[in-house]
Amino acid sequence: MTVIEKLRQVEVFQSLSDEELSEIAQLTTEKRFAYGEQLFKDGESATHLWIVEDGVIDLRFDLPGRETSEESTLSTVTANKIVGWSSLVPPYKYKLSAYCASRQCRVLAIEREALRDYLTQHPKTGYPVMAAMLQVVGKRFHRLQGSDEGPLVTATVTVHLGTCGIAAGARDVLVAAIEAASDSGFEGVRVKSAGCLGRCVSEPNVTVEIQNQGSVVYQRMSPGKIRRVFDEHIANGRIINEWVLEGENQ
Repeated sequence: MTVIEKLRQVEVFQSLSDEELSEIAQLTTEKRFAYGEQLFKDGESATHLWIVEDGVIDLRFDLPGRETSEESTLSTVTANKIVGWSSLVPPYKYKLSAYCASRQCRVLAIEREALRDYLTQHPKTGYPVMAAMLQVVGKRFHRLQGSDEGPLVTATVTVHLGTCGIAAGARDVLVAAIEAASDSGFEGVRVKSAGCLGRCVSEPNVTVEIQNQGSVVYQRMSPGKIRRVFDEHIANGRIINEWVLEGENQ
């Protein structure tokens, strides 16, 4: 797949012509990271906008003086999504730290000054790109914070990421849940992570809360199972009883 074809799949560039995409493609550099490697650090100068080609990127709030941990993850970003939007917004400082959270991550890096110069010199391209970026960032903040603005949150899916859950594959379940919630039929679904339920033998655990219907905790989840939970429970109201964790539902 060419760089132009890759850019065409990215949320903020989908409205651009092939000629415009060709110009932006010339500004990109492909980089690769292994699991646990850092793309950028909170507080650093935001020198690049990053596009996830393949893999999973964790955005974390790292506490000073402490080692990073998957449990400090605030947001997870998958293929065809952007990270590092602070590179285009004053004061041009990254707000979170970014880490590769899959075996390997492949990203496209676009140098801030080169992209800003191009968008400034070509306002017919710059305006739709910045407008799309504002929409993307706004949706992420609403989903992360559960804001009352934007789409009404009708269901919340919480993937429990305690140490046992992560070891059992909860990270893959979280990524699958985020991807499922991005589908057009699930605009009102908020996906978030939380700590351990204290039921390690049943991990990965996922809590589904639907408005006015209480909560259901599912056990031993997998990416395939969580997609079925979206299709049956969230979309059609059918609880999958054989996966329910007894004693944890309300």
